[in-house]
Amino acid sequence: MSEEKKGGIENLEKRISQSTLLVLLTIIVIVFFIFRETNFKNLIHRINLFYLFLLILCLFAVWFFNGVKLYLVVKLSGGKIRFQKSVEIMFASIFGSNITPFYSGAIPTQVYFLSKFAESVGRSTAISVVYMILTLIVYLVFSVILIVTPHQFISGGRNTFFMSLAIFVFVFSFFTFFFMKYPKKIKRVIEFVSKKITNEKFNPSSLERSIDEFSEGLTLFFSTNKLLAAVTLFIAFVSQSFFLMLTPLSFKALSISAPLREVILTQIAMQFTTSIGATPGGIGIMDAAFAAFFKPLAPHAIAQLTFLYRMVSFYIPTLVGGLFFYKLLREEKALHKKAKSKRANPLNNPNSSV
Repeated sequence: MSEEKKGGIENLEKRISQSTLLVLLTIIVIVFFIFRETNFKNLIHRINLFYLFLLILCLFAVWFFNGVKLYLVVKLSGGKIRFQKSVEIMFASIFGSNITPFYSGAIPTQVYFLSKFAESVGRSTAISVVYMILTLIVYLVFSVILIVTPHQFISGGRNTFFMSLAIFVFVFSFFTFFFMKYPKKIKRVIEFVSKKITNEKFNPSSLERSIDEFSEGLTLFFSTNKLLAAVTLFIAFVSQSFFLMLTPLSFKALSISAPLREVILTQIAMQFTTSIGATPGGIGIMDAAFAAFFKPLAPHAIAQLTFLYRMVSFYIPTLVGGLFFYKLLREEKALHKKAKSKRANPLNNPNSSV
């Protein structure tokens, strides 16, 4: 039998090491700038241990509910998976997301490991699409909250920028759901635009297949077990709410006073900027964006605040996710090796005849 083809997600040990090294180097650089701006001993003394404990507890809650969400999405799709395995795949998808530009590696990672440990490739794709649709619904609702909530305290250019972000996310989410519901319409739009630009007839492509997958995922989510779908959607909101609380708890952990409503609304807007993360996990870009967003609320401790927030929201989840990614990859290789050994040695198979 020929040697297993190299490349793709199956041979990412090297990328795991490179990404881990990049994360560690980034942390070192950020700590260096913190040392330049403040006395680190004073920083440690100002930490509120109670709120630091709550911050870590909140991070665990985010992980737990995201694992529950994936577990319920699999059940919603008619599949079966152990809760422990759903948590492991959730962590691995965090890592896959955080080592790729624009967080694009989450779905491929989910599809890969779900197809290896739980479901077929087709069903795994549907599961991952439903998982993404849940995120889109949550973003749609939070964009409405940001638009309708009184925001006079967010003054000047920040107000214009935040509202522009919220309106963009709302319009994008609305039309995405519209085209998911009516995939033939978007195909005609793509065909029309393609013909106008290239003067050639539109040919089916991966984009068209993606449209079909999202349409099928949306239909699957709303047409199966409606009660389970409602519970899953509720869990998605709970998970995102805990994630939003990471920022105000970071403020409290560093003994920084700021209006809770302004912090949360600013964090909602901050979440919408993830699409600009062109570097793996938005390293550097998202750190700078967070610092720019929250500097008016913490002008004298923004470096420390950025470091603490990114530590609990990105660096720690990425490192933990990398461990689970590596664990699942090793398990998958062991299963593959075992299956290959059985095929090569039929005498070891008790069901085989001599």
